[in-house]
Amino acid sequence: MELRDATSADLDALAALSIEVWLDTYALDGIPDSHARHVLRTYSPQAFADVLQAPDKRLIVCRSDSGLLGYLQLDLEAKPVQPGSGTVEIVTLYVRRNHQGLGVGCKLLEAASRLVRQAGQPKFFLTVYEGNEKAIGFYKARGLIEEGRWSFDFEGGSAPNLIMTRDLSDAGPKTG
Repeated sequence: MELRDATSADLDALAALSIEVWLDTYALDGIPDSHARHVLRTYSPQAFADVLQAPDKRLIVCRSDSGLLGYLQLDLEAKPVQPGSGTVEIVTLYVRRNHQGLGVGCKLLEAASRLVRQAGQPKFFLTVYEGNEKAIGFYKARGLIEEGRWSFDFEGGSAPNLIMTRDLSDAGPKTG
C-alpha cells in the first residue's frame, strides 16, 4: 500500500471509487434519480481536478499494485459546521468495501492528522451519515467524538449526519 498526493492520473479512479462508496452508503434501496445526479456532478473527474488545483485542499490516495483502495480529501480552510468544530475538515475519507479492515482507513486518518498538525491547527472535524454505524465506530475507536448533528442537503433531499471532531493537542486522544 502506498499513500501519496493524488495526481491527474488518479482522477478517473477517484470518481469511480467515490460513486461506488457513496451509493453503497446512501442508496440502499435502489438508486433514485436525485442520487444519480448528485454523484455524477459531485464526483466527476473534473470535480477532482478542481480539488487538485485548490491551494487550501489536499487529496491523498492509498493505492496498491491493483489500483485505488481509498482516499482522503482535506479542506484546510473549511467553514466550521458549528462553533468549536474547527476550521479543518475531512471532507471525504472513502475506502472500498473490499479493502475495509486492512488498515487503509487508519493510514489515511493518520495522514490527515499529520497534515492538520503541519497546518498549525489543533482540531479537525468531519461529518458522517448517522446510519453508517461501521464508519461511526471506526472514527470513535480512533479518538473522534460526536459533537453535534448536521443535515447533508443534496438534490432536494437530505441525510442526517453526525459532526465528529478530533483534538490533536497533546492532551487530546491519539490516533491508533
